[in-house]
Amino acid sequence: MSGKRYLPAIEHIEIRDLSLYKNKPIVDTEVRSGVFCLAGANGLGKSSFLAAVSFGLTGIVAEPGRKFSLTQDFHQENLQYSSKYFSGRVDELHRSTAEITLTFLVNTNRYKVTRNLFEPEALTNLSIINEAGFEITEECSDDKARHLAYAKQLTADCRLGSFDQFVFLQHFILTFDERRELLFWNSAAINPALYLAFGLDPGDEIRASELGSLISKADSNARNAQWQATNARKRLEELGGEEIEEDLEYISLLEEHKLLLSDLNNKSDALTQLQDEENDARIRLAELSATHHELRTRYDEEFAHRLTDHADVRMHPTIRSAFTTETCSVCGAAGHAVIAEIERKIKSHSCPLCSSDLPTGNPSSASMEKLKELDDALNENQEKIDGQRARINRLRGEVQTAAEAFQAARSAAEAFERENDRILPKAPTAATEGLEEQRRVIEAERQAAMRRRDESRSRRDAYRAQLAPIQAAMTRAYSDAELKFVPLFRDLAKQFLGLDLDVFLEKQSPTRHGLGLVVQNERRRRTTELSESQRFFLDIALRMALVQHMTEADSRATIYVDTPEGSLDIAYEARAGKMFGEFAIRGFNIIMTANINASQLLVRLAEVCTADHMKLVRMTDWAPLTEVQADEEVLFDKAYSAIEKTLAAGQK
Repeated sequence: MSGKRYLPAIEHIEIRDLSLYKNKPIVDTEVRSGVFCLAGANGLGKSSFLAAVSFGLTGIVAEPGRKFSLTQDFHQENLQYSSKYFSGRVDELHRSTAEITLTFLVNTNRYKVTRNLFEPEALTNLSIINEAGFEITEECSDDKARHLAYAKQLTADCRLGSFDQFVFLQHFILTFDERRELLFWNSAAINPALYLAFGLDPGDEIRASELGSLISKADSNARNAQWQATNARKRLEELGGEEIEEDLEYISLLEEHKLLLSDLNNKSDALTQLQDEENDARIRLAELSATHHELRTRYDEEFAHRLTDHADVRMHPTIRSAFTTETCSVCGAAGHAVIAEIERKIKSHSCPLCSSDLPTGNPSSASMEKLKELDDALNENQEKIDGQRARINRLRGEVQTAAEAFQAARSAAEAFERENDRILPKAPTAATEGLEEQRRVIEAERQAAMRRRDESRSRRDAYRAQLAPIQAAMTRAYSDAELKFVPLFRDLAKQFLGLDLDVFLEKQSPTRHGLGLVVQNERRRRTTELSESQRFFLDIALRMALVQHMTEADSRATIYVDTPEGSLDIAYEARAGKMFGEFAIRGFNIIMTANINASQLLVRLAEVCTADHMKLVRMTDWAPLTEVQADEEVLFDKAYSAIEKTLAAGQK
């Protein structure tokens, strides 16, 4: 297997019923080679767009602030957060239809996947077409099986060892999003990134991660055992009729008990949160119902008032309902004959209910406009009521599930406490057994702790011996790649920073490799030694260099950038735009979001890319603007026009 990878190149994106985009319920856009720039104002859903694309590819949205441990755990750890991420971004009545469809190329296979925004591990549709135009999609029995088939084929096409590795690459190398996760200074994440980027067998990354975890665990156990042995020795030295400190021999059981209690607390918090959400939804439903009653009363009063002004009797809710359902709302009779009879009475200027004479003539435009306004408000409020009822039904089920999970966690903790009642912490034992007996017991504890310490150290050393050749392979792989990778990074970073810099492989701990940074011949170890904007864009440059180095020459891999331009001054904005443009000109794709403002970033990017390599999307057309934004919309148009003019000027 080649040491180079293939990574997805996005070609088409369709998002349905993401409620943030009220003006565009179906976002359907082609993604051309080069830069796809989604430019808009604050609060229009730029970050949610990138999150939706990553969710479509991986089934997860990375939780901000969650500590990374292992590639094989990252996917699973973010599933619960991902299943709820789009709540609040999707109206309740659209949960079943809210979905993302992506078309993308990996190597020579073209994928088309559709994923509901609330189903992390399921695909509603999957199509994989090979270079010859034949469908190679595996036969699947349901949506979950379809996701597994997708994960299997994608892993093979990317030349990776597991779908977890692809999920890791998507969220830690290919994507710089609102989390502002800095790969350069994340010692836990940079290690697997290097294994995957520098051509080692994907299995080496998996094994290195497993061994690193085992080494850390064995080392921790050895330290715990040493502490217990030291504690026991001190107790022996201090023994002299005093009470004996609590028995810590079974520290692993105490840790297990702590984990059970932590799980119980988490389940309790989750249950409480859902109960609060359900209560809030019921309160909101009551408020909407009161509003509906008030609107209906106003409508009836307005209709009665306007009747003398020749209001159309067809506008009355009872009559409108009969026409819509072909059913009499009074007696329940149904069918076309009901409508025909109502029409006959109206045409004869008789009330359909009591046969009283109706005023003749046409209703005034003012009366009709007021009734229509109230009718629209009633319909809109009814839709909100339906949404709240649907939300309550969903939350009721989630509360039941959470309550069962809480009860299971409580039962597990209680069962553990019953089984280990003698071992779990209790009041110190009084020194009444006899001094020699106490010494014998404590000495036995010390000896047992020392044995556990030595056994843990032996296991740790054995794991280190297994890890050593894999780490040596990493060092050789980096050395072989250094002549190509480092210049890529230097070039991109210098375009932004304007300073000479260097990067080198270093061992940051016994189990992890990382990258060291030198700027102007000075080693920069801490993030505080660089400004925020320098950290952000150096990290983006690192990701770009890694992607260029790790992918095959014919791969048009896509990276995703939620641009942090707010931290830049005018000079650095222009440099960042040039850095992005050069990356795109080299044959790679960028899907990026940016605020539309008077900055130089997008203008310089447009100068480098021109319309041949850049597509600008006006996101202000997707969602309603705030009052402040709407008042100044001319400024947005002016900024858009300046960028579009620059794009067109350089087009071939």
